[in-house]
Amino acid sequence: MVTLSSFSSTTNASSPYFDVMNYGAVGDGKTDNSQAFLKAWNETCKVQQQRATLNIPAKTFLLNPIQFLGPCVPTSINVQVAAKIIASTNKSLFSNNHWLLFSYVKGLTLTGSGTIDGQGAGSWQERRGVAALKFYTCPNLVLQGLTHINPQKAHIILTKCDGANINNITISAPEAAPNTDGIDIASSNHVQVRNSKIGTGDDCIAISARCSFINITSVTCGPGHGISIGSLGDPGSGDFDRVSEVHVRSCNFTGRNTTGVRIKTWQGGEGEVKKITYEDIVFDNVRYPIVIDQFYCPNNACKNHTSALAISDVLYTRITGTSSGDEVISLNCGTRNSCNNIVLDDIHLKSSDPTKTAYAHCLNVNGRASNVEPSADQCMHS
Repeated sequence: MVTLSSFSSTTNASSPYFDVMNYGAVGDGKTDNSQAFLKAWNETCKVQQQRATLNIPAKTFLLNPIQFLGPCVPTSINVQVAAKIIASTNKSLFSNNHWLLFSYVKGLTLTGSGTIDGQGAGSWQERRGVAALKFYTCPNLVLQGLTHINPQKAHIILTKCDGANINNITISAPEAAPNTDGIDIASSNHVQVRNSKIGTGDDCIAISARCSFINITSVTCGPGHGISIGSLGDPGSGDFDRVSEVHVRSCNFTGRNTTGVRIKTWQGGEGEVKKITYEDIVFDNVRYPIVIDQFYCPNNACKNHTSALAISDVLYTRITGTSSGDEVISLNCGTRNSCNNIVLDDIHLKSSDPTKTAYAHCLNVNGRASNVEPSADQCMHS
């Protein structure tokens, strides 16, 4: 990883616009441009203006692992990306847990028609690697228009990024590429994800602990493992995990092996998931459309526990579509009192396989169901 702590200003203070080509960037797809990008970033970050722009033109730039560090003088920085930015395929360079990292930058915008290509296929078989694009403590972040493809692991990770707005982006990795989450959101509040298309080998969007007021609207997910809350409540962590006010609206899910909307928690964990809404959802041949799983165990070697993280006030409404399987609603709660006020309303799901009859499965679910096909009345406790 390379960083830069000193700089020289060459731009006109009245026109805080910086282009990486003016700092030695080559853009031939072969030369490492990391130092040139950092020089341009440093000037952008230190300019004595409220706003500044960093331009990355329509060329192909190879970058090694790099950190764009704040805090910056401008309260608004616009990074315009028309380029294709590609990662090195030399895995020995990735000793830190990222490829592109922005940290402690307020009012950051990444926008444009460019592509961020993690070139991660060489890491998928080993199930090792780093996230492509990470943001840490970047309040009021905006991501718009870019295409993100083929990372070693996750495409985008947001941590402590309150007020983030993600709009009109495309995320793509093969269905068989493991751990290639689309967007991971952690310790962040008031985040919006809108008008985007995500297809990956793992979760399209994953929301983890200490998140609230997450709004996901008009997103197409597939292939992938759906829009997930969790996993939460790992008893080995000792943390009290909270997620609240997550609202998923007007989203489409496609793909035979895709999970739809899912809440997943460990047995024996502590915490709460509450005030969650899924509405106006369409499933097209999705394997598991609606899931609550309080027996999450990724290594298949978990101990049985008699306690579970609390899930409450979850509404599923105006949901239609098809499943490649027959268990179209799967609500598995860990204890008799761990899932409360789970509401199913106006749901119509069927199997796309004419030889299968769709059904709902529930365990320890307290709530109600109305106008639901297949019927869930028999497995919900009022």
